[in-house]
Amino acid sequence: MPSEWSDYRYFLSIADAGSLSAAARQLGVDQSTVGRRLAALEAQVRTRLFDRTPDGYVLTAAGESIRADVQQLEDGFLAIERRLAGGDARLEGVVRLATTEVFASALLIPHLGELRESRPGLSIELITGNRPVDLARREADLALRVGIAPRQPNLVVRQIGSGAYALYGARSYLGRRERPSVKAGLRGHDVIAYSGELARAPLGRWIAQHGGRAQLAFQANSLDAVYRAVVAGLGLGVLPCLFADRTLERVGGVLGGSPILTVVHADLVRNARIRAVLTFLTDVVEQERAALLGT
Repeated sequence: MPSEWSDYRYFLSIADAGSLSAAARQLGVDQSTVGRRLAALEAQVRTRLFDRTPDGYVLTAAGESIRADVQQLEDGFLAIERRLAGGDARLEGVVRLATTEVFASALLIPHLGELRESRPGLSIELITGNRPVDLARREADLALRVGIAPRQPNLVVRQIGSGAYALYGARSYLGRRERPSVKAGLRGHDVIAYSGELARAPLGRWIAQHGGRAQLAFQANSLDAVYRAVVAGLGLGVLPCLFADRTLERVGGVLGGSPILTVVHADLVRNARIRAVLTFLTDVVEQERAALLGT
Protein backbone atom coordinates (compact mmCIF):
# COMPACT_ATOMS: atom_id res chain seq x y z
CA MET A 1 0.00 0.00 0.00
CA PRO A 2 1.28 3.54 -0.68
CA SER A 3 2.65 5.45 2.24
CA GLU A 4 0.88 8.72 1.35
CA TRP A 5 -2.87 9.22 1.73
CA SER A 6 -2.70 12.02 -0.85
CA ASP A 7 -2.22 9.41 -3.60
CA TYR A 8 -5.76 8.26 -2.94
CA ARG A 9 -7.04 11.82 -3.21
CA TYR A 10 -5.72 11.83 -6.77
CA PHE A 11 -7.46 8.50 -7.34
CA LEU A 12 -10.80 9.93 -6.16
CA SER A 13 -10.45 13.10 -8.22
CA ILE A 14 -9.78 11.13 -11.41
CA ALA A 15 -12.71 8.83 -10.65
CA ASP A 16 -15.02 11.83 -10.12
CA ALA A 17 -13.75 13.96 -13.01
CA GLY A 18 -13.13 11.25 -15.60
CA SER A 19 -9.86 12.70 -16.93
CA LEU A 20 -6.43 13.80 -15.78
CA SER A 21 -6.96 17.39 -16.94
CA ALA A 22 -10.28 17.80 -15.08
CA ALA A 23 -8.82 16.22 -11.95
CA ALA A 24 -5.85 18.58 -12.18
CA ARG A 25 -8.20 21.57 -12.26
CA GLN A 26 -10.05 20.25 -9.20
CA LEU A 27 -6.83 19.75 -7.27
CA GLY A 28 -5.07 22.90 -8.47
CA VAL A 29 -2.04 21.05 -9.86
CA ASP A 30 -0.54 20.23 -13.26
CA GLN A 31 -1.95 17.41 -15.34
CA SER A 32 1.46 15.74 -15.40
CA THR A 33 1.45 15.66 -11.59
CA VAL A 34 -1.89 13.83 -11.56
CA GLY A 35 -0.55 11.32 -14.09
CA ARG A 36 2.60 10.68 -12.07
CA ARG A 37 0.71 10.19 -8.82
CA LEU A 38 -1.71 7.75 -10.42
CA ALA A 39 1.16 5.79 -11.99
CA ALA A 40 2.92 5.65 -8.63
CA LEU A 41 -0.24 4.42 -6.89
CA GLU A 42 -0.91 1.72 -9.47
CA ALA A 43 2.73 0.59 -9.30
CA GLN A 44 2.63 0.30 -5.51
CA VAL A 45 -0.65 -1.64 -5.38
CA ARG A 46 0.40 -3.63 -8.49
CA THR A 47 -3.07 -3.23 -9.97
CA ARG A 48 -4.48 -1.15 -12.80
CA LEU A 49 -7.18 1.07 -11.30
CA PHE A 50 -8.37 2.81 -14.50
CA ASP A 51 -8.91 1.86 -18.12
CA ARG A 52 -7.75 4.60 -20.49
CA THR A 53 -10.53 4.96 -23.06
CA PRO A 54 -11.24 7.54 -25.80
CA ASP A 55 -13.97 8.96 -23.56
CA GLY A 56 -11.70 9.32 -20.54
CA TYR A 57 -10.56 7.37 -17.51
CA VAL A 58 -12.94 4.61 -16.41
CA LEU A 59 -12.54 2.64 -13.20
CA THR A 60 -11.53 -1.00 -13.57
CA ALA A 61 -13.24 -3.64 -11.44
CA ALA A 62 -10.39 -3.29 -8.93
CA GLY A 63 -10.74 0.48 -8.85
CA GLU A 64 -14.50 0.29 -8.45
CA SER A 65 -14.13 -2.19 -5.59
CA ILE A 66 -12.13 0.27 -3.45
CA ARG A 67 -13.84 3.52 -4.39
CA ALA A 68 -16.44 3.53 -1.58
CA ASP A 69 -13.81 2.61 1.04
CA VAL A 70 -11.45 5.34 -0.15
CA GLN A 71 -14.31 7.86 -0.14
CA GLN A 72 -15.14 6.89 3.43
CA LEU A 73 -11.50 7.34 4.44
CA GLU A 74 -11.41 10.78 2.81
CA ASP A 75 -14.60 11.81 4.59
CA GLY A 76 -12.99 10.82 7.88
CA PHE A 77 -9.77 12.72 7.22
CA LEU A 78 -11.71 15.81 6.15
CA ALA A 79 -13.85 15.65 9.30
CA ILE A 80 -10.67 15.56 11.42
CA GLU A 81 -9.22 18.53 9.51
CA ARG A 82 -12.42 20.55 9.95
CA ARG A 83 -12.60 19.87 13.70
CA LEU A 84 -8.98 20.81 14.22
CA ALA A 85 -9.40 23.96 12.11
CA GLY A 86 -12.64 24.80 13.93
CA GLY A 87 -10.81 25.19 17.21
CA ASP A 88 -8.13 27.51 15.83
CA ALA A 89 -8.20 30.75 17.83
CA ARG A 90 -5.50 32.56 15.82
CA LEU A 91 -6.49 35.69 13.90
CA GLU A 92 -3.90 35.13 11.22
CA GLY A 93 -3.56 33.01 8.12
CA VAL A 94 -5.45 32.42 4.88
CA VAL A 95 -9.24 32.17 4.60
CA ARG A 96 -10.51 30.68 1.35
CA LEU A 97 -13.72 32.47 0.40
CA ALA A 98 -15.93 31.25 -2.46
CA THR A 99 -18.26 33.75 -4.10
CA THR A 100 -19.58 34.94 -7.45
CA GLU A 101 -17.58 37.11 -9.83
CA VAL A 102 -19.95 40.03 -9.20
CA PHE A 103 -19.54 39.96 -5.44
CA ALA A 104 -15.79 39.56 -5.82
CA SER A 105 -15.25 42.53 -8.14
CA ALA A 106 -18.04 44.93 -7.18
CA LEU A 107 -18.55 44.21 -3.49
CA LEU A 108 -15.60 42.58 -1.74
CA ILE A 109 -12.39 43.74 -3.40
CA PRO A 110 -13.16 47.48 -2.90
CA HIS A 111 -13.50 46.78 0.85
CA LEU A 112 -10.60 44.38 1.40
CA GLY A 113 -8.38 47.25 2.53
CA GLU A 114 -10.65 47.68 5.56
CA LEU A 115 -10.14 44.04 6.53
CA ARG A 116 -6.37 44.31 6.08
CA GLU A 117 -6.33 47.40 8.26
CA SER A 118 -8.32 45.84 11.09
CA ARG A 119 -6.92 42.29 10.77
CA PRO A 120 -3.45 42.57 9.22
CA GLY A 121 -2.70 38.91 9.92
CA LEU A 122 -5.54 37.70 7.72
CA SER A 123 -5.29 37.00 4.02
CA ILE A 124 -8.22 36.26 1.71
CA GLU A 125 -8.05 33.79 -1.16
CA LEU A 126 -11.05 34.39 -3.44
CA ILE A 127 -12.51 31.47 -5.38
CA THR A 128 -14.96 32.86 -7.92
CA GLY A 129 -17.57 31.07 -9.97
CA ASN A 130 -21.25 30.22 -10.16
CA ARG A 131 -20.84 26.55 -9.20
CA PRO A 132 -21.47 25.98 -5.48
CA VAL A 133 -18.35 24.67 -3.75
CA ASP A 134 -18.32 21.61 -1.50
CA LEU A 135 -17.50 22.98 1.94
CA ALA A 136 -17.47 19.49 3.46
CA ARG A 137 -14.57 18.58 1.19
CA ARG A 138 -12.74 21.82 2.05
CA GLU A 139 -12.99 23.28 -1.45
CA ALA A 140 -13.32 26.56 0.48
CA ASP A 141 -13.58 27.64 4.12
CA LEU A 142 -16.80 29.61 3.63
CA ALA A 143 -19.00 30.96 0.88
CA LEU A 144 -20.89 34.16 0.10
CA ARG A 145 -23.79 33.29 -2.14
CA VAL A 146 -26.97 34.73 -3.59
CA GLY A 147 -30.16 32.73 -4.03
CA ILE A 148 -31.51 29.54 -2.50
CA ALA A 149 -29.84 28.18 0.62
CA PRO A 150 -27.91 24.93 0.07
CA ARG A 151 -29.49 21.78 1.43
CA GLN A 152 -26.37 19.81 2.36
CA PRO A 153 -26.22 18.73 6.00
CA ASN A 154 -23.96 20.34 8.63
CA LEU A 155 -23.91 23.76 6.98
CA VAL A 156 -24.61 26.97 8.88
CA VAL A 157 -26.45 29.38 6.57
CA ARG A 158 -27.29 32.96 7.46
CA GLN A 159 -28.98 35.65 5.38
CA ILE A 160 -27.11 38.94 5.71
CA GLY A 161 -28.91 41.00 3.06
CA SER A 162 -30.59 41.01 -0.34
CA GLY A 163 -29.51 41.85 -3.87
CA ALA A 164 -31.85 43.29 -6.51
CA TYR A 165 -31.72 43.06 -10.29
CA ALA A 166 -33.21 45.17 -13.08
CA LEU A 167 -33.27 45.60 -16.86
CA TYR A 168 -30.46 47.75 -18.28
CA GLY A 169 -29.27 49.20 -21.53
CA ALA A 170 -26.37 51.35 -22.68
CA ARG A 171 -27.08 54.94 -23.69
CA SER A 172 -25.67 54.15 -27.12
CA TYR A 173 -28.33 51.46 -27.54
CA LEU A 174 -31.26 53.30 -25.96
CA GLY A 175 -30.51 56.43 -27.95
CA ARG A 176 -31.24 54.72 -31.24
CA ARG A 177 -34.28 52.63 -30.23
CA GLU A 178 -37.83 53.26 -29.10
CA ARG A 179 -38.14 53.12 -25.31
CA PRO A 180 -38.51 49.47 -24.22
CA SER A 181 -41.75 48.22 -22.71
CA VAL A 182 -41.60 45.27 -20.36
CA LYS A 183 -45.36 44.74 -20.77
CA ALA A 184 -44.94 44.46 -24.54
CA GLY A 185 -42.41 41.67 -24.05
CA LEU A 186 -39.50 43.83 -25.30
CA ARG A 187 -40.86 43.56 -28.83
CA GLY A 188 -38.52 45.09 -31.40
CA HIS A 189 -35.51 45.04 -29.11
CA ASP A 190 -32.33 43.00 -28.91
CA VAL A 191 -31.67 41.15 -25.66
CA ILE A 192 -28.66 39.61 -23.99
CA ALA A 193 -29.46 36.28 -22.31
CA TYR A 194 -27.76 33.86 -19.96
CA SER A 195 -26.73 30.27 -20.59
CA GLY A 196 -25.52 27.49 -18.32
CA GLU A 197 -26.15 27.73 -14.59
CA LEU A 198 -27.00 31.44 -14.81
CA ALA A 199 -29.94 30.66 -17.09
CA ARG A 200 -31.57 29.01 -14.06
CA ALA A 201 -30.92 31.99 -11.78
CA PRO A 202 -33.76 34.51 -11.21
CA LEU A 203 -32.28 37.14 -13.54
CA GLY A 204 -31.69 34.51 -16.22
CA ARG A 205 -35.24 33.19 -15.89
CA TRP A 206 -36.69 36.70 -16.12
CA ILE A 207 -35.10 37.47 -19.47
CA ALA A 208 -36.14 34.04 -20.78
CA GLN A 209 -39.77 34.59 -19.72
CA HIS A 210 -40.14 38.20 -20.88
CA GLY A 211 -37.84 38.36 -23.89
CA GLY A 212 -39.82 36.02 -26.13
CA ARG A 213 -40.80 38.80 -28.55
CA ALA A 214 -37.30 40.23 -28.67
CA GLN A 215 -34.35 39.28 -30.84
CA LEU A 216 -31.64 37.27 -29.06
CA ALA A 217 -28.42 39.12 -29.84
CA PHE A 218 -25.97 37.37 -27.53
CA GLN A 219 -25.83 34.93 -24.61
CA ALA A 220 -23.12 33.77 -22.22
CA ASN A 221 -22.63 31.75 -19.05
CA SER A 222 -20.70 34.64 -17.49
CA LEU A 223 -22.35 37.62 -15.86
CA ASP A 224 -19.34 39.76 -16.68
CA ALA A 225 -19.64 38.84 -20.36
CA VAL A 226 -23.36 39.75 -20.38
CA TYR A 227 -22.56 43.03 -18.64
CA ARG A 228 -19.88 43.90 -21.19
CA ALA A 229 -22.22 43.03 -24.06
CA VAL A 230 -24.83 45.43 -22.65
CA VAL A 231 -22.17 48.12 -22.17
CA ALA A 232 -21.11 47.60 -25.79
CA GLY A 233 -24.67 48.39 -26.93
CA LEU A 234 -25.56 44.91 -28.21
CA GLY A 235 -28.91 44.93 -26.46
CA LEU A 236 -30.82 44.93 -23.19
CA GLY A 237 -29.83 42.72 -20.29
CA VAL A 238 -30.93 41.89 -16.75
CA LEU A 239 -28.13 42.62 -14.29
CA PRO A 240 -27.59 43.06 -10.54
CA CYS A 241 -28.17 46.68 -9.52
CA LEU A 242 -24.89 46.71 -7.60
CA PHE A 243 -23.05 45.85 -10.78
CA ALA A 244 -24.89 47.92 -13.36
CA ASP A 245 -26.27 51.14 -11.80
CA ARG A 246 -22.89 52.85 -11.97
CA THR A 247 -22.42 52.57 -15.73
CA LEU A 248 -25.73 51.68 -17.41
CA GLU A 249 -29.20 53.16 -17.67
CA ARG A 250 -31.93 51.28 -15.86
CA VAL A 251 -35.10 50.53 -17.81
CA GLY A 252 -38.02 50.58 -15.39
CA GLY A 253 -37.84 49.62 -11.75
CA VAL A 254 -36.37 46.76 -9.80
CA LEU A 255 -37.58 43.42 -11.16
CA GLY A 256 -36.81 41.22 -8.19
CA GLY A 257 -34.26 40.25 -5.61
CA SER A 258 -32.49 37.34 -4.03
CA PRO A 259 -31.17 36.71 -0.51
CA ILE A 260 -27.45 37.12 0.15
CA LEU A 261 -26.18 34.24 2.26
CA THR A 262 -23.06 33.28 4.17
CA VAL A 263 -22.41 29.55 4.30
CA VAL A 264 -19.89 27.77 6.53
CA HIS A 265 -19.51 24.20 7.72
CA ALA A 266 -20.63 23.68 11.30
CA ASP A 267 -17.19 22.34 12.26
CA LEU A 268 -15.57 25.67 11.33
CA VAL A 269 -18.00 28.14 12.90
CA ARG A 270 -15.78 28.64 15.97
CA ASN A 271 -12.62 29.25 13.94
CA ALA A 272 -11.43 32.77 14.81
CA ARG A 273 -10.30 33.64 11.27
CA ILE A 274 -13.59 32.55 9.75
CA ARG A 275 -15.63 34.39 12.37
CA ALA A 276 -13.66 37.56 11.60
CA VAL A 277 -14.36 37.21 7.88
CA LEU A 278 -18.06 36.51 8.52
CA THR A 279 -18.25 39.73 10.53
CA PHE A 280 -16.45 41.58 7.74
CA LEU A 281 -18.90 40.26 5.12
CA THR A 282 -21.90 41.27 7.21
CA ASP A 283 -20.48 44.79 7.64
CA VAL A 284 -19.74 45.17 3.92
CA VAL A 285 -23.25 44.09 2.89
CA GLU A 286 -24.73 46.56 5.37
CA GLN A 287 -22.51 49.38 4.04
CA GLU A 288 -23.55 48.61 0.45
CA ARG A 289 -27.20 47.96 1.28
CA ALA A 290 -28.59 50.81 -0.86
CA ALA A 291 -26.51 49.84 -3.89
CA LEU A 292 -27.42 46.18 -3.52
CA LEU A 293 -31.14 46.99 -3.38
CA GLY A 294 -30.94 49.45 -6.26
CA THR A 295 -32.17 52.36 -4.18
